[in-house]
Amino acid sequence: MAASSASHANETARRYASALFDLAKDKGELATVDSDLKSLTAMAADSEDLRRLLESPAFAREDKAKALQALASAAKLSTLVSNFLATMATNGRSSDITGAASHFDQLYAKHRGVKRAVARTAEEMTAEQRQKLEAILAKAVGSDVELETEVVPALIGGIQLRVGSTLVDASVASKLERMNTAMKGA
Repeated sequence: MAASSASHANETARRYASALFDLAKDKGELATVDSDLKSLTAMAADSEDLRRLLESPAFAREDKAKALQALASAAKLSTLVSNFLATMATNGRSSDITGAASHFDQLYAKHRGVKRAVARTAEEMTAEQRQKLEAILAKAVGSDVELETEVVPALIGGIQLRVGSTLVDASVASKLERMNTAMKGA
């Protein structure tokens, strides 16, 4: 039942994101909306109070809508995003806002012909390493690449790279795990 609920929420976020994308495209505000939604997502990541407002059923829908519009105004977010937040809250979908923002970002990247990649390393990559990796990936996938990096000390060394649904795991931790498994089978 929980998986069904999660997939329903995911589909709801996709539908709202698609509608917002079409509207922003018609109004020529794709870049602004994408930037505003990224700002909102960052605010939600940094604020437990905002996450509580979005997730909690204890707040009335209208109160959530007013609070989100006030936040949008204070953060100088576009009218389109402000109205979008209020609509989702009024429709009881405030918990899907960050998911919708993520889906919007994916639609915008696809619209621009940009592929997304995530590189996980044990230590922070240098600017030179990042540029080299972006160039290699762009050549491999045949389009521009936006690279997101994450530091995961448990990898010990090496890299985990995800482009779309493809994962390349060349981390030391993964190699040690494969060796351990092979030795147990021997």
